[in-house]
Amino acid sequence: MKEKDIFKNKNEEQKIESLDFFQIVDQFFRSEPIKQFMSEFDSIMQQSLPLNSIAVNTFETDKTCVIELQIPPVKKEQINLELYDQYLTIQITNREEIKEYNENSSTFRNYTSLDSLSKTILLPYPVKEHEIKTTYKKGSLLVTIPKKSKTILIQDDSKS
Repeated sequence: MKEKDIFKNKNEEQKIESLDFFQIVDQFFRSEPIKQFMSEFDSIMQQSLPLNSIAVNTFETDKTCVIELQIPPVKKEQINLELYDQYLTIQITNREEIKEYNENSSTFRNYTSLDSLSKTILLPYPVKEHEIKTTYKKGSLLVTIPKKSKTILIQDDSKS
């Protein structure tokens, strides 16, 4: 690849001397080998961090409001849901503890890791704890809340 092909400023070719520092850096990160490296680096980082984020998707049916949470695949016991007013908080805690003892070399190794991830969601209306239903399958938590509907009576003001 020619040097002048690498350094293009939008649709115009410019010599390196006429580009400022920020344009050179911008062109560097737009080059194909760097894009590929950054993409591979991102995927490696995402795979190495087991608890990275909680994705939220909400939708409504005729009678319920459903919150679908995409969470890391953890045990049900590691998930904690708390309701405070109109706020629903999901917290995932992952504790890993490794203890090793080697009698031959008289060594002891103790390793403890604690990861925590949480997200707070504002519910569309106040609900009571007993009204919330949850379903958990590895990596997906469904929270179902019944819709609140109040029927308003219309009074007839006409005198017959």
